[in-house]
Amino acid sequence: MKKIVTGVVSFLVVMLFLVACNKQSDSASSSESTASQDNQMTRGKEVYTQVCSGCHSSGVAGAPKFGDKEAWAPRISQGMDKLFQSAIHGKGNMPARGGQPGLSDQDIRAAINYMVSNSR
Repeated sequence: MKKIVTGVVSFLVVMLFLVACNKQSDSASSSESTASQDNQMTRGKEVYTQVCSGCHSSGVAGAPKFGDKEAWAPRISQGMDKLFQSAIHGKGNMPARGGQPGLSDQDIRAAINYMVSNSR
């Protein structure tokens, strides 16, 4: 009987340890995810400032102004993938990649995410 009780107690101790480790892992993953999102927003702001703001800060050639919820709403409603594709390939007066062919898709996505998050 003593062996059974010892086995059960050992099992419970191991299970509690595993649960505690999993919670720490979830917390670390959440922190990493938040840090990644912060880094993407920082990069998005950099790209916006260096490349996109020339048109999107003043609305040049019909570009939706940064922060203008009304102008961005119909674009956002079409979905983020549509916005990404428009920025990558160009649309209307906007050249592909904002006229900067060296910008990566990731940089374009970061800039779009930054502009959209400030225009909802």
